[in-house]
Amino acid sequence: MSGPKVINIEAIRRRQKRESLALLQRLDAALADCDRWQAAESQTSSVMDRLRQMQEAGLWEPLIQEAGKQCGFYEEEARRLRQRQVADQAASLRRAHRLLQGATQMTAQLQTLPGTPERDRLLGQLRSADPAEQQSALGEALDFIGQQQHQESSSRLRELATGLMDPDAVSSNSPLPQLPADPQELRLEKCWALLAELSAVVDSADSPELQDLTEKARRTTTSPADQQALLLDSLALELSSSLQNRRAALALRKELALLLAEMEELHSPAVADWKQRLTAALGPSAAPLESTRALVQEARSWVDQTFAEETRQEQRAAVLRALSAAGYEVREGMTTAWVEQGRIVLRKPGDAAYGVELSAPAQGNAVQSRVVAFNASGRDPLRDREVEETWCNEFEKARDVLSDEGFQASLVHAHPAGAIPLKAVPNPAGEQGRDVPRREGLGGASRA
Repeated sequence: MSGPKVINIEAIRRRQKRESLALLQRLDAALADCDRWQAAESQTSSVMDRLRQMQEAGLWEPLIQEAGKQCGFYEEEARRLRQRQVADQAASLRRAHRLLQGATQMTAQLQTLPGTPERDRLLGQLRSADPAEQQSALGEALDFIGQQQHQESSSRLRELATGLMDPDAVSSNSPLPQLPADPQELRLEKCWALLAELSAVVDSADSPELQDLTEKARRTTTSPADQQALLLDSLALELSSSLQNRRAALALRKELALLLAEMEELHSPAVADWKQRLTAALGPSAAPLESTRALVQEARSWVDQTFAEETRQEQRAAVLRALSAAGYEVREGMTTAWVEQGRIVLRKPGDAAYGVELSAPAQGNAVQSRVVAFNASGRDPLRDREVEETWCNEFEKARDVLSDEGFQASLVHAHPAGAIPLKAVPNPAGEQGRDVPRREGLGGASRA
């Protein structure tokens, strides 16, 4: 198949670089999440160090395989740790609330008793901000009340505090008391679960927003009984909205960081301006969610378009270098002329009869090549066929050069030598040695 050919040329190395940058950014984010949520000191930095060494050595294929495997593992590990964090936080919120309930009711009972030093000491401990001290005071207060009175209310208090008197109750690993399965408690439980999810996406557990919402949930339980259902439903909607916005903002931040990583592989003069805009969007004074989303969409479109354009430019330049290695005459400005005209003709020095025409669409990786003749008539058909067969060998040599430069040239379609008569074009040799811009002469050659 030595006649006209359609060749798909893919920039493998450039694609691998871009893919590895994206994987390394995702892995870095997953490792940061693991470091945030696991209790033990992390050893994950060694993972990134090893992969960075592979990146510096240009080991793109093994880097992508290893980074993809590590990325999958640590993203799953981050999800597991986050789920555990959420469950622990929900348990902590629930336990703290029930402890507060018990302490409040126990305080009310103690205040009905005559004032004594022991009673006042217990009241002080029940009002303490230390959960462990409140836990201890609950048990002592139950015994104290039991000694002072034997009313049914004392029995009810003991039943309420049974699940709160475990000395390990403040630990996230301790069993939780059974929650009453009534609608009010279920509403409250939903709020605790949403608050726990929210704690996993805020910047800090001491976030003012998180503290305010937690306190709001606790206040609803002291509201009049006929208002609590409405207040809890309203709070659940507020928490759901806040959680949705936080998750969206976090996803956008990850996309911004990914875009910044991908821009490392771009050479456009506009990259500096884009980096500045994206870095500002990652700063503490973040823009509104919709503005950030619009910026991400605009940046993603620009990165994809610029990457494709630069790849096509590199592809054309690499093809010309490969043909130069195969003995064809390649001059300055030919890459630009090819882009502008969509076609270009190359010749071998000293061969006044034949050349090779390359054409490519504005989009895509396909390149069409064919042997062309510089004389419209008077040629020997056998010579035409011989030149086409020679081009087959030269094409294989050019393909090896492309492979060394990180390009994969795959034959999509080819005609047998002699199956299609050679196309006749003007000889571009007359432009050799002139000092005018080369693209003009090349363009004229390609207009045939």
